Amino acid sequence: MDAKDVAFTVLAVFSSIMLVNKWLSLYGNEDMSVVFFAALLTFSFSALIIKTK
Repeated sequence: MDAKDVAFTVLAVFSSIMLVNKWLSLYGNEDMSVVFFAALLTFSFSALIIKTK
């Protein structure tokens, strides 16, 4: 795994956290467990993509 792959994975997880947090805050329904699981799902997808590379 290259440093570039790690950087893109961190960026993807950070982006998913910010997107889900913003999306839930629009409805006044912020739930940190949903944000956590969205980040976990994004990390899993990123790891899967990097592993098959």
